[in-house]
Amino acid sequence: MKRNFTIFTQKSFRFLGIALFALLLVNCSKDDDPVTFEFDEFDDLSELPDVEDPDPEFTEPDLGAVEASVETQAMFTDFEDGSGDLDDTSKNNLTAVGDFSATLTTNIDAEAQALDEAGIDAILSASELTGDQASLAAELETLPASVAGLFPTLVLSDDYNRAQEQMKAGIVINDLKLDLMSQSATGPCYDAALAAYTGAMAVPVETRDAQLAVVNTNYTTRVTAADTRYTSRLTLLNTALDGNNVDIKAAALAILTYATSIEGADADLAAKLKTFAFLYVVKTYTLLSEFKTEATSLLDDTKVTELASVETIKTEKTQLIQSNFDDVKAEADAKLATANGTCHNQGSGS
Repeated sequence: MKRNFTIFTQKSFRFLGIALFALLLVNCSKDDDPVTFEFDEFDDLSELPDVEDPDPEFTEPDLGAVEASVETQAMFTDFEDGSGDLDDTSKNNLTAVGDFSATLTTNIDAEAQALDEAGIDAILSASELTGDQASLAAELETLPASVAGLFPTLVLSDDYNRAQEQMKAGIVINDLKLDLMSQSATGPCYDAALAAYTGAMAVPVETRDAQLAVVNTNYTTRVTAADTRYTSRLTLLNTALDGNNVDIKAAALAILTYATSIEGADADLAAKLKTFAFLYVVKTYTLLSEFKTEATSLLDDTKVTELASVETIKTEKTQLIQSNFDDVKAEADAKLATANGTCHNQGSGS
């Protein structure tokens, strides 16, 4: 009996050992096989649409001009026709100038009669008029109709009535935040869902950033272009003003030259011509100063308006890009929520 018990016991232990070894093999096999979680929800995620950003078109501002007097131009024609005489219209106009000058409170007789090229240059190159010249300029602000037509006029365009636009503040773009969805649950399934979400959003993020980079580059280029246009316009304005000064000087010298040529034959008319030349230079200097101030202001306003326009474009395009991105992200967020729900139904994804 003792031998039989021993044999039975040995057989029983041998069987139990085999069973335990088999069980260990099964458990090891389960531990070694990785669990794979597939989330095809993100395969059909929408793409960000293209955003066009064409360059805006800007119209050059119309600065207007200082226009010469038709009546005075006719007088210059008389100077040049070789007859040595003025027509009756020009003589009557000069008589009106003499009558007007007699009403002035500023004493200009001596300076007017002594006016020469150096005197003309001194007036035209002055940063501002002073003394009797400044007083005279103030009196010439309102000319009577009898002589107003003999002086140049300042003609400003409708662009000077343009309303100024305010610069608009840009917006700040936030990077993708993966924690916008509730990620309180943990486990390999949830981790896999989040990884799938992150991978799916990589292309929209890259596309958004690339589109924003284009918009920002375009904005910088347009700001630089606005600065360049402003500088060029100022240069053209100053060139035009220099040309006006040349024309004023030429006109005044023509009047003085003719006055000198008739001084012996008609001293009274010659004196009126010199007075007119002096009034002409002072009045036109004032007009050009006003023109420069107004035109420079228009150019400043134009630059502000153009910069506001490119700023608005940048803001609108940035908002559109972000809105498109937000739509795709909301779609991805919803897919992530679905994926997390799947993990939950599988038992916390563990």
